[in-house]
Amino acid sequence: MLMEDYLGYWFHRLQHTKWFYKNIHYVHHEFRAPMVFVAAHAHWSESLVLGFASFVSMVIVPCHITTCWLWFAIRGAAGVEIHCGFNFPFSPTKLIPFYGGAEFHDYHHNGGKRIQNNFAPLFTFCDYIYETDKVCYYNYL
Repeated sequence: MLMEDYLGYWFHRLQHTKWFYKNIHYVHHEFRAPMVFVAAHAHWSESLVLGFASFVSMVIVPCHITTCWLWFAIRGAAGVEIHCGFNFPFSPTKLIPFYGGAEFHDYHHNGGKRIQNNFAPLFTFCDYIYETDKVCYYNYL
């Protein structure tokens, strides 16, 4: 899980470089207010690149096939949750340490073309370590 999240962070951050954003990732950001279907709304090559992180991490850190399927189900549900545009107060994901959730990811989508924050796919530790979570914290002050 942590390996996939780490690779996903860097692949997502790469998608926000000038060329990748202009030619590929802009499709996912056509909607500045996230809605459930936006989770899967992406350029086909972006789906391959971000999906690659999941499969590579399973090769680097081998696990049972049942664990892989369970993780894919959790990631799919989390992808829908973070793009739903609503912070569910009683979601079981609130129990997961460092889980960003919808509110964290909404800051990412609301930034327009200059988005350089909140890249984390699920956990927020990479954004914290690489100081790309500033917007979220500044808005809480």
